[in-house]
Amino acid sequence: MKRPDEITLRRVLNEKATPDEAAEVAAWFATDEGQSWLAAEFDNDARQLESGAMAPLSDIPGEELLQRIEHILTRARRRRLLLRVAAILIPCALILGLWANLNSRLGGALFSADEQQTVAAAVGERKEVIFQDGTRIFLNAGSTISYPERFGLSERRVQLDGEAYFEVAHNPQRPFVVETSDNASVRVLGTEFDVKAYRSDPTISVVLIRGSVEFARGASSYRLEPSQRLVYNKQMGTSSIESLSNADQTILWSRNTICFRDTPMREVVRELERWYDVQFDVTDPEVYDFTFSLQTPNLPLRELLDELENIAPIRCSVNHKTVEIHSVK
Repeated sequence: MKRPDEITLRRVLNEKATPDEAAEVAAWFATDEGQSWLAAEFDNDARQLESGAMAPLSDIPGEELLQRIEHILTRARRRRLLLRVAAILIPCALILGLWANLNSRLGGALFSADEQQTVAAAVGERKEVIFQDGTRIFLNAGSTISYPERFGLSERRVQLDGEAYFEVAHNPQRPFVVETSDNASVRVLGTEFDVKAYRSDPTISVVLIRGSVEFARGASSYRLEPSQRLVYNKQMGTSSIESLSNADQTILWSRNTICFRDTPMREVVRELERWYDVQFDVTDPEVYDFTFSLQTPNLPLRELLDELENIAPIRCSVNHKTVEIHSVK
């Protein structure tokens, strides 16, 4: 701001200025230059009074003048502050208005809440979840999935503990990401796939039915093609990929069908414990040497155990929620 001329300054200090001149000087006094000039004037007057070069201002309303100048300065500072605030808030209000409008069109994606929703399928049951974007998820027994109330603008991210079959709505601008408890993730655009990532299991498996997915763990990532299965060994930190002749069989559980294909007994036991909410007690270690191939609609537990007995030389007995298995020699 330009400094007022000396005559105008003196007119203001002597209370002889017009309102416009007073406003101009007060605005300049609010600047760094004006405050430095005013402080120098006060210091100069003080020195002259102390040395006797200036008579005491007993007949001049000095206190009133200082109060008035202080009042003018305060108003000027407030005015400057309001102008600065307005300069900031007006464009911010316009931007927020535009963002609010865009947010409403995107279903709240811009300002989505941080609150997480959780859906759990208890042991012995399966559940279906449909997200706001049309994605369908089938949760297997003993599985939990967490997700935000509204997906973000740049991606759709969920956390899975257990097994789930995904039918992801296609959206290249908002990839779908499945995180597991072992800090692994599966990234997709729109596809059908199965993720099996129980916290207690030694492995994580991903089976791609249709589309394309990328499995990532640390610095390593692997892209799968349809009818491929990736198995990640948690203890070894290694991954392997195999081709499947019938990948659809791996998701039969989502259609309430039990399916084993050359499945080791240890894995059969884990699956059936979740499926029927029971505990298995294998008394003979050699039972774990057997593998099973079986596909059947959901059966009562006793009927399913009979099927296992028909496949391998074992005997199963049920005691409340415990199933005892031993070999037949």
